[in-house]
Amino acid sequence: MKRTIAIAILLPLAVAAGATRGALARPGACAPATKALATPLQTFAARVTTATHAYRSPGRGAFLTLPLEDPYGFPTTLSILARERLCNGATWYRVRLAHWPNGTTGWVRSVDVTTTKLRVRIVVDVSAHQLTLYRAGHVVLRTPAAIGKPSTPTPLGTFFVTQRFVVNPATGAYGPRALGISAFSNVLRSWRDGGPIGIHGTNETFSIGQPVSHGCIRLPNDVIIRLFAVTPLGTPVVIQP
Repeated sequence: MKRTIAIAILLPLAVAAGATRGALARPGACAPATKALATPLQTFAARVTTATHAYRSPGRGAFLTLPLEDPYGFPTTLSILARERLCNGATWYRVRLAHWPNGTTGWVRSVDVTTTKLRVRIVVDVSAHQLTLYRAGHVVLRTPAAIGKPSTPTPLGTFFVTQRFVVNPATGAYGPRALGISAFSNVLRSWRDGGPIGIHGTNETFSIGQPVSHGCIRLPNDVIIRLFAVTPLGTPVVIQP
């Protein structure tokens, strides 16, 4: 008799507890809202305006310090992949980072950056030894390019412009202009700054169209000047096989 009473008492409690859990998980409960922001036609660059960190997930797992400027004095720039709005009202961006290993992404708070919409995009075709600049999906510049030699290949992936150098003298190995990008060599890891990759001019015009560099993309000097003029920080750079 006691066992029967105990079961009769506990059963309503279990049902009530289950009903409570169901109420918490019912349809319409708050869930973070995520929206992809990077497309082939437009992207968004983020400039760090408050020294902060990149996180593994929104608000958790800080793993990289993001100062206001890089060691060369350029604004710390990120490339935005997606936006997530949390139930507490906070907004976070998932971003590409100029950090080894290539392809590293993280999350930053929206209040720590300012954003800029971009419609330009650089595509490097390694097998064709060619660089193409697109604006809103339309080709505006196409040129032969020197790429990495087999022992020091140009890394593949999606990157972005992080630095814009006016080179002096313009007659040196980097030509008159150079764009630093978020890629790093996969083999020259002991080089200064971890073997950064760039797009630049050259004083070896015979090398254009050949696989001869340490991984950088070389362009004719007149072309790098044109490219430099229309590619702000954050411009996507897709390097494909």
